Amino acid sequence: MNSHLQQSKIATAIRQAAPLLMLPLVAAIPQVQAQGDSPALLEEVVVTALRRTEGTALMDTALSIDAMTGDQLEARGFTSVMAALQNSPGVSVAKSGNVGDAVSIRGIGGIIGDSTTGYYLDDLPYTRISASVSPDLNPYDLDRVEVLRGPQGTLFGSGSLGGTVRVLTKNPIMDEFSGKATSGLYTTDGGGDHYKVQGAVNIPLVENKLAARLVASYIDEDGYIDLEPAGVKDYNTLEDTTYRAKLRWTPNDNWDVMASWWHSKRDTYQAFSDGDYVVTGAFIDLVTQTYSFVAPATPEYLNADTENNLYGLTVKYFADSFQVTSVTSYLDGEYISDFVVFGTSVTQGYPALDTFSQEIKFATVLDGDWNFTAGAIYTDMENEGVDTTGLWMQGFPDGPAVEFVRDAGIVTSESWAVFGESNYQINPEWELTVGLRYFYDERERFGEPTETLLELAGIDNPRDGDWDEVTGRINLAWRPDGNTLYFLNVAQGFRSGGLNPGTALLAQQALGVVIPETVAPDTVTSYELNGKWTLLEGNLNLEAGVYYMEWDDVQSFVTGATPDGTLVGWSDNVSEAEVLGAEFAVNYATGGLTLSASANYNDTEYKGGSAATGISAGDPITQAPEVTWAASATYIWSMDSLNGVAYLGANYVDERSDFSPSATAPGGRFVYESDEITIVNARIGVEADQWSVFLFGENLANEGGEHSALAALVELGNDPVHPRPLTYGVEVNFNF
Repeated sequence: MNSHLQQSKIATAIRQAAPLLMLPLVAAIPQVQAQGDSPALLEEVVVTALRRTEGTALMDTALSIDAMTGDQLEARGFTSVMAALQNSPGVSVAKSGNVGDAVSIRGIGGIIGDSTTGYYLDDLPYTRISASVSPDLNPYDLDRVEVLRGPQGTLFGSGSLGGTVRVLTKNPIMDEFSGKATSGLYTTDGGGDHYKVQGAVNIPLVENKLAARLVASYIDEDGYIDLEPAGVKDYNTLEDTTYRAKLRWTPNDNWDVMASWWHSKRDTYQAFSDGDYVVTGAFIDLVTQTYSFVAPATPEYLNADTENNLYGLTVKYFADSFQVTSVTSYLDGEYISDFVVFGTSVTQGYPALDTFSQEIKFATVLDGDWNFTAGAIYTDMENEGVDTTGLWMQGFPDGPAVEFVRDAGIVTSESWAVFGESNYQINPEWELTVGLRYFYDERERFGEPTETLLELAGIDNPRDGDWDEVTGRINLAWRPDGNTLYFLNVAQGFRSGGLNPGTALLAQQALGVVIPETVAPDTVTSYELNGKWTLLEGNLNLEAGVYYMEWDDVQSFVTGATPDGTLVGWSDNVSEAEVLGAEFAVNYATGGLTLSASANYNDTEYKGGSAATGISAGDPITQAPEVTWAASATYIWSMDSLNGVAYLGANYVDERSDFSPSATAPGGRFVYESDEITIVNARIGVEADQWSVFLFGENLANEGGEHSALAALVELGNDPVHPRPLTYGVEVNFNF
């Protein structure tokens, strides 16, 4: 395994060189165009993020939105949706072991409470109560991924503080039998070998009436992290199984019915390690009572297993002047995670999540200058968890010897919302859009750690709270010609409130602080000016914009230590924050060459802080990088009856900070900063009409910096997450 120092030297050189290399590429665009009379080659992507009756072209959508088609995702070799998201300007992903990733858009992110980013599979909300992370979905056979930057509270509701991600799968084709298959063999530097088998088939069942699309994927990967106390090499293996099914029924021109099922099962282990991809651990210091990370003797106590099923039914009715859409979904998820290990104890978590959602949407198709969309949604969520903490010593293979705390709790949420958005074409050049949403949520929390302990302490069990919120959006768009769009967008987003755990409330007296039972919602208001230009006969797309955001009542993670050294965590609204940013994106195509680049600058700042959070006024927002950028080049050339295809891409994320109170660090707080991370990927191969073969490499610079971590855990000795080392292999694809 290369040392971290060696890796960082290579990565630093690439970081410094890559932006400079992109400058001559952009500057050379007019000259390249002059050398060849190529037709417009940039693919026109149609998006449905405005939730109207028809989609709109990406460059004609008055919204800060990025979209990647399924073909683009597969051509660039993305193995996960999260990897693809990091190529969108202003998006960064904080790794959280392997149970999910925290997505931050334009600096709005978080590690507690509900997610700050809306997440949808098709039109089905992937909503989980009290879960700040989102699943890393398999991108095989997708139609496209849409990334909406900025608050989306009007159309997408609670959780869309910083933006919304929509993962859209391919619909069944009614009159075509077709399919595809993919297999791959690959290996990781210093780690083990891997393979994948994937396939999709489209089956017409009744001509022009009924069709199905089935997708299956199996990925088996050896690990690359060594568990030193157990003597296990490459312990963090992965077994990923994904199934998707869609059944589409179109009985006549007025009805379109879609039933869907998505199943995902991931059996893996936590990805925390030191810079050499080794988990060593350390004993508790019984003299100073200093707690530090302790590695288990067997990898079973560092697992991160997840299983999710998402069922959906979408019914659309089309009339001459309107469209009605009903979306029903049910999400069932289970998680087993043993990653919280302190001192001589291990905590095993077994949460089970259930979410039911029903939405009705009405959208007009009027001949005049005015149209509107209106709807209502009801959501019922439950998170039932069991956390077991036991006495445990490093080197003992049987795990917790004495169970001394068992938290069994249930958190429920019942919410509803009504929303509407109206767009008016003032004249051929100007369009005004106005939207409003009302949201109400009632939550209840039972148990944790036990009903008896809570009642003896005089703490309500169950505890409940309710919140409501009104958010709006105003958008003014100007299209002076068919190739230019300017828009001013003022929008709001919100995240619902929450209830603190009983374990924290029980520790109030020992901590000497008052912990609130409820946490209020937080809101974001954004002001944005953006422009989009289509130039060179459609071969060049440019987008640039600036924005300012105010984040009120920020939900923050608060920690404290009892006199015996027990770490206690809870949530509170402790500050306000501001964000000032700018974005830029360019896409250019000529001949067989396509160049893309995007960048985001984010100046974030907390306006206040508290000793209990470790945050001070002037600090950057937790996990918010100041700079991100991505760049890629794709070249396709003819070779007799074959095409050669080459792809090179890189993405960069700046340092990210996190804070926690500390009894030993200077100033009474511990500040953690991740490393700058640059990931470079490449693919080269040949393709025919019905098959293709590619060689690929991921993380070519063997970047091994610290990707992300929580300050409170790092100070205790826990390792951060590092990118997977250099991985390379071969992929074979077939179409029929």
